[in-house]
Amino acid sequence: MAKRLVRGVMTAGLLGFMASPRVRANPYPLYRAGLRLDPSHRSPIGVFVLMSHAEVAACLRDPRLGNDEDKADNSTLHLGVFARLLGRDNMRGRSEYLNLINETMLFRDAPDHTRLRSLVAKAFTSRRVEALGPRILEIVERILETSVHDGRLDLMRDLAYPLPARVICELLGVPTRDQQLVIDRAPALAVGIDPAPIRPAGVIEAADEATVFLASYLSDLIELRRRETRDDLLSALIDAEEAGGRLSERELIATILLLLIAGHETTANLIGNAVAVLNRNREQLHRWHDEPELGRTAVEELLRYDSPVQMTLRIALEDMTVGSHDVAKGSILVLVVGAANRDPGVFERPNDLDLARNPNAHLAFGGGAHFCIGAPLARLEARIAMTALIGRFPDLRVARGSAVRRKSFTIRGFSSLVVEGG
Repeated sequence: MAKRLVRGVMTAGLLGFMASPRVRANPYPLYRAGLRLDPSHRSPIGVFVLMSHAEVAACLRDPRLGNDEDKADNSTLHLGVFARLLGRDNMRGRSEYLNLINETMLFRDAPDHTRLRSLVAKAFTSRRVEALGPRILEIVERILETSVHDGRLDLMRDLAYPLPARVICELLGVPTRDQQLVIDRAPALAVGIDPAPIRPAGVIEAADEATVFLASYLSDLIELRRRETRDDLLSALIDAEEAGGRLSERELIATILLLLIAGHETTANLIGNAVAVLNRNREQLHRWHDEPELGRTAVEELLRYDSPVQMTLRIALEDMTVGSHDVAKGSILVLVVGAANRDPGVFERPNDLDLARNPNAHLAFGGGAHFCIGAPLARLEARIAMTALIGRFPDLRVARGSAVRRKSFTIRGFSSLVVEGG
């Protein structure tokens, strides 16, 4: 009886996370309760909810669990409205954005995912990313020089969002004169990934408009690069070959849109969340200012402490056992990454921020075949940007009333955040 009551409470909490901006703004009390009382269970509505680090990590790496939500069997659920909450394709067929996103490796399983990821990995090399360090610093310093007024900076508008979008544009080889056209449309792409009933009004229409524009622009740029190959990511994607196969033009466009979403959103919200967290942890903020070499471990700790993505779904591709649970093919598993990253069985003092924490086995970038391919770039951008920002604002503070959380369910971050103290 007690277990059923706890599971009912946790299910209500999960629904609250999905439906309530107030719960999403601070989900950590819910996570602490779940980890303590019932970290691994099949909820009354049929969804498996996994919060422990061990089980979330194992599921992220298990090839029997996939990302293709078309393979979910809604008959395993016991609440119709919740089945709708897990759907993201109620407009598919009418939305070019959703059609293209569904073709990316984010929502594909092997062998399609393997082929797409192998091709992108051939182009998105560590050498290409590491070479960007000086240019990223140059962009950050230029933004800080031109956008700080009266000791204040509109962080999200002027730094957190433009920086990663501009870096992706430069990686791809988008001409400087055209970069703002792409940067202005990138934010419209990410919120369309949210589950259909939770999407703010008009987001798919805005995402469709951005997709149509970008697809047309990218099609012309792809044709130009086929004729004039350069040392850029787009040329490398065009040339990449795996087992005799290459990316089709539609796959190229879908991949570039995914890079814009993932590369843009992960870094932007990592920076915004980091500033908000450090605003509440003044000692750690001053520690980073005094010890800038902490940058690498600091970024890892901020990813653990308040990840831009709090949970992810997996679909059972066959009948299987997960922990102590028999899981039927087509079942939906919710992997609560935000809770796993605060698991006291893995992290000492998990609810304390420690910028020097090492080792740090957080799961913010996922794991296994779907581990974030852009993780090295996000880490590099965040480390350079945050170190420069703290150097410019040694007593950095969030301006009162300026913090506005995004309405997005999938992406945890801010739409507005102003810092001062420079």
